[in-house]
Amino acid sequence: SLAVAFLVLLIFAAYFGRMAFLQKPVHPDDVFSEMCSICREKFHKSKLIERQIGDYKMLFFCKSCIEKLAAEIQTKTNTD
Repeated sequence: SLAVAFLVLLIFAAYFGRMAFLQKPVHPDDVFSEMCSICREKFHKSKLIERQIGDYKMLFFCKSCIEKLAAEIQTKTNTD
C-alpha cells in the first residue's frame, strides 16, 4: 500500500509538472534569440557569431564584443 501511495504521488507530480510546463507561453523572439557570452545582452541569433567549444558547449558573441576584443588584441600586439 505504501508503494501504491508513492506511485500515485509520482503520477500526480508528473501530471502537474507537465501542466505547469505547458502553461508557460513561449514568445517567438525567445526561440530565435541568445545572450552574448561576454556582455550577456540578448540578441537575435542572426546577429551573433556562434562558436562550439568541445562536443556540446555553444558560445555566442555580438559584434560590439568582437570589436572590443579585436581592439584589445591590436593594442597588445602593438605594445609587444
